[in-house]
Amino acid sequence: MPEPLPLSVVIAVYNGETRLSATIECLRRQTFLDYELIVIDDGSTDHTWDYLSGLEIPRFRAHRNIANRGQTAALNQGLALAQGRYVARHDDEDISDPKRLEKQVAFLDGHPEVALVGTQVVWIDASGELVWQFEYPTEHQAIRERLKEKNSFAHGSVMIRREALDQVGGYREAFRLAQDYDLWLRLAEQHQVANLPETLYKMRFSAQMASVARNAEQAAYAQLARQLAVERAESGEEKTSLEAAGEEIAARYTQMSALARRAEQSRNFVNWAERLLWWGEPAARYAWTMWSYALLAWPFDLRVWKFAAREARRRFQGGQGQTDHADAGKSGD
Repeated sequence: MPEPLPLSVVIAVYNGETRLSATIECLRRQTFLDYELIVIDDGSTDHTWDYLSGLEIPRFRAHRNIANRGQTAALNQGLALAQGRYVARHDDEDISDPKRLEKQVAFLDGHPEVALVGTQVVWIDASGELVWQFEYPTEHQAIRERLKEKNSFAHGSVMIRREALDQVGGYREAFRLAQDYDLWLRLAEQHQVANLPETLYKMRFSAQMASVARNAEQAAYAQLARQLAVERAESGEEKTSLEAAGEEIAARYTQMSALARRAEQSRNFVNWAERLLWWGEPAARYAWTMWSYALLAWPFDLRVWKFAAREARRRFQGGQGQTDHADAGKSGD
C-alpha cells in the first residue's frame, strides 16, 4: 500500500477571481512542495472556476459547488477529499511565507504530541502595507487559557494532523462563522496545540472581511463555542443543543430586514473604527476608512456622528489624524 501524502492544502473560495492568483503563486513558491492542493469553489458567480480550470499544478484538484453552501460546508468538502497526513488551511488572497509549510511540517514531525500548529500573523492592506502585527501565544497551556476568551489562531495559517481532525469530527456546520474557533477549542481539549514564533502568514485586511462586516454575527457564534466548551469542561458533555442554538443565531441574522441589516453593518464598522484607533499606529490610519463604511451603510446611527465629532475635535486640538487607505475588498463568508 503506498505511503499517504505528507500534506494536503485546502482552500475554500467564493468569487475569488481577482484575488486567488496571489495565493496560488505563494503556494507555488513554497520550499516544501510534497503536497496536494484542493480548492473548493463554493458557487462563485464570477470567473473563479474558469481560473481554476486553467491551472496546471501537480496534484491539484478543484471541486465546484453549483450553489453557495457557505465556508464551513465547503471546508468539510475539502477535508473529505484530502489524503494528506497533515492538512494545512489557506484563505484566498492571503500570502504565506515561502518556508511556512516546510517549518510547520518539520514542527509536527518533531512534536508528535502536537495536533495543531499555527504561526504569527500580520494584517496587510491592498498594497501590502502593514496594518497590524498579531502576537499569539506559542505554548499549549497559554493557548488553552487564551482560547477561553478569544481565538488564538489565524484560520488560514494552521496545519493539523488528519487523525486528530477525524477524532473530533472536523468543522461543525451549525457554525456559519467562528467554525474554526469551535474546532480549536475541541482540539485543544484532547491534544496539544502550538503556534510557531515566526510570522509566516499575511492576511488581507478589508471592510468586507467576515470578522469586520459580520462582526456581531461572528461574535454570537464565538460565544456559543465558548458556552459549549464550558459545558464540556464542567459536565463532560454539551447540554445546549448545538443545532437549535445555531439555527437561532442564523435566523436572527438571515431574517433581518434590509434596513436592519444596514444598521447592523454600520454598528460593526464603527466598532472597528474604534478598535483600530485603540490599537494605535499603524492600524489607526485605517479608522476613518472604516468610519466611511459605517456612514455609507447607515448614516442615522448616532455613534457614527459621535465618532466623527470626537475625532474632529481631537484633530483640531493637535492630535494625530489618520490617512485614508484603499480597501482590499475581501469577501466575507
